[in-house]
Amino acid sequence: MKTLVGALCAVLLTLVPFVAAVAAPLKLVIHEESGAEGEPLPPISRYAALRRALETALTRPVEITLTRDRQRVYEWMERNQADVFMTNAADLAARALTSLGYNFIATARPDVTVLFIGKGAPVDNLKALSGFAISMPKPETMFGQVCTAELRDFIAKQYTARASSEYAAVVYAVENNLSPVGCIPSHSRARDTLQAKGIKVVYEGRPQPALPVIASLGLPAADRAAIAKVLTNFEEGAAGDSALKSLGVTGFTEGGETRLRMLNSWLKGTK
Repeated sequence: MKTLVGALCAVLLTLVPFVAAVAAPLKLVIHEESGAEGEPLPPISRYAALRRALETALTRPVEITLTRDRQRVYEWMERNQADVFMTNAADLAARALTSLGYNFIATARPDVTVLFIGKGAPVDNLKALSGFAISMPKPETMFGQVCTAELRDFIAKQYTARASSEYAAVVYAVENNLSPVGCIPSHSRARDTLQAKGIKVVYEGRPQPALPVIASLGLPAADRAAIAKVLTNFEEGAAGDSALKSLGVTGFTEGGETRLRMLNSWLKGTK
């Protein structure tokens, strides 16, 4: 009997790590700061391929939370309420790295830029837009800040900013001559409508990190490495095609941490 009890105890002890892992899923937040307020969030099932790949690599469940709420995401970062964050608001990821001690995992490809759009000819630099009224995303958003920083580097505040809550509204303002120039991110769906509306890209800004992936302080280094391996091994058109399409990117790289950390200083003073 003692031998049987001892054997059962040994089996139970071997199951403890497994039970603990099942009881502690990885919490992943996917934040999309889009220019389409009020648009419903996609179903969680859209990210099924991403979840399966991560669960296989980590051997534990993955819980995904979707949000477009910028303030909520940073509050979660401050309170350490998730293990991993994916956000196209790279400024939030940069602040988490530099101010909260978060760890870098990866960034997506391709980079994203801001596009200054209008009906005129391309310009060599933004000095040509001095004195113009320029439609752009709201100033507190990632791309509102980037549009402002690009302009600041050439013409300081010698322009009139017209904030819009949607990228499509920026295009509408230019199309209908409400603003001679607009500024939208290069990954915006509104970009696809430019040619049909006779609108051109008159100037393209500097590349910025796309969809940074960062980890909270408590996530073990082994888990960070496993997640980075999963993401960087995705290939468009192959097994990772579904996962990449769900995120709107073509791939991931473990490079880009330095650029992401430098983003804070470049955006400083735009708010």
